Amino acid sequence: MSTAHFGLKATAILAVLGLSLTACGGNANNTGAAQAVADPGTPVEGGTFTFAEVTPINNWQTQAARFYEKANVLNSVLDRLTYYDVEAGKLVGWIASEFEANENQTEFTFTIRDGVTFSDGSTLDAEAVKLNLDALGQGIKSAQIAPNVDFAAYKSSEVVGDNKVKVTLKRPDANFLRATSSVTAGLVSPKTLELDNAAQSSISKIVGSGPFVFESEKPDEEVVFSSRDDYAWAPETAPNQGDAYLDTLVIKYLPEVASRAGAAQSGQVDLVRGLQPVDEQVLASSGGKVYAAEGVDLTTNHAAVRIGSGKLEDVKVRQALQVAIDRQAIKDTVLSDSYVISGSILNHKAPGFVDLSAELAYNPEKAKQLLDEAGWKPGADGIREKDGKKLEVTVSTSNNSVVIKPAFELIEQQWREIGVQLINRAADNTFLTNALVDDKVEFFGTRQFAYGGLGPVYAPANNNQTLRADPELNKLFTKEQSATTDEEHLKLVEEEQRALVLDKALTLVLWDEVQVYGANSSANVEFTSGTAPIFQGAWKSEG
Repeated sequence: MSTAHFGLKATAILAVLGLSLTACGGNANNTGAAQAVADPGTPVEGGTFTFAEVTPINNWQTQAARFYEKANVLNSVLDRLTYYDVEAGKLVGWIASEFEANENQTEFTFTIRDGVTFSDGSTLDAEAVKLNLDALGQGIKSAQIAPNVDFAAYKSSEVVGDNKVKVTLKRPDANFLRATSSVTAGLVSPKTLELDNAAQSSISKIVGSGPFVFESEKPDEEVVFSSRDDYAWAPETAPNQGDAYLDTLVIKYLPEVASRAGAAQSGQVDLVRGLQPVDEQVLASSGGKVYAAEGVDLTTNHAAVRIGSGKLEDVKVRQALQVAIDRQAIKDTVLSDSYVISGSILNHKAPGFVDLSAELAYNPEKAKQLLDEAGWKPGADGIREKDGKKLEVTVSTSNNSVVIKPAFELIEQQWREIGVQLINRAADNTFLTNALVDDKVEFFGTRQFAYGGLGPVYAPANNNQTLRADPELNKLFTKEQSATTDEEHLKLVEEEQRALVLDKALTLVLWDEVQVYGANSSANVEFTSGTAPIFQGAWKSEG
């Protein structure tokens, strides 16, 4: 294939759903098994590519790009120091041609590529990288921009040698390098860093070194980008080392879930994010494409546990609820073949993943026994009670996922069988506003970017997963960040997973993170390890 292979291969990520999805809309073949996708041929230069996102974006500030709506676009505007190559399973060079760390993971040196420029013509050199790292690690007080959570260990950086930057950390952090591959670590011009918060939040003001440049905007409708003709510094494993094949990239918004497959099928858009499982086969059977972009950089979809109400304070209750989830039934009933049942809090392709599937197997009898041991006894209506309280728990999520609400509706039925009442407020954004910071709302359904270890996600006392810091977990996170060898690091990442999922059961894992995209038959696109479309390598067979 001629398209960039540094994302997820199309042949590996197409969700077939019992059909053969051809790259150019050929005949379907009802084999019931995944089929290889025909090579779409030589990339076609030129044309306009239209991508439909789920919701409009009103804050484009780089460190705020922890949501797909932002990251999926900024991925093509901002380059990073490093890139995570899924196929190789390692970081490769991008703006940093070379990078290295000292033995105790407190000093990192980056050699910056020559000849890289921002779209305003200024040079992306070591000094520009230093200014960006300072902003990421220390925030920008004058603009009221907080530090990047993945750079919590950052102390300082300095320009050394020939176009090199040396970073010094306050403490060891074996995950620091991986964090430099995040879209939230995207490099902007020094002039952008001098802007106030409002200006840095405006896409028209952000100057990056990426393959696309802002052209125009219609608020809440569309943003248009043009290709940089002089772009020549893609990640080192990208076959397309030059400028984008496309001339123009248009970002539109399509909040109506039921309209997304039809928009791709009709050619109204070339690519759309957020297909419903029921629409996947419809689009595929009509000659379209279904891409299941795997979120290697993220945690699995899960219910993070809060214990403020007291009902889940006993670990046995949390462990009972973990094994009272029939994950296979969720996949069979609610999801599609695009989804993979979780085996841990990290997805199957993440570095350090450990398969805990056996311990997570559906076991309602064990769940009942654990609840009995915790002192929760069935009441007259079947719902368990203890000390005059019923075992009623609530889940809150955003409405961004098209499958999250029906999944928790099924979990509600499963838990009812063991005497637990789940109040399902999934996909209720109004309720979520307050629930997100209320530790008496027992569950927050989500997924989070996790670059390497799980410390940045769960360690802070104000983390939005558990809303508290666990001293034992934090000791483990510190050990993991201080690991000096890959072997030691991966072993500690495994311990973190076992502690979170099994021993403490502070996260109830559901399915690996995946973003399901629909495309028309002409569109050819691959994805990053963070599920973002790689528009630098995208093209249309019909131009």
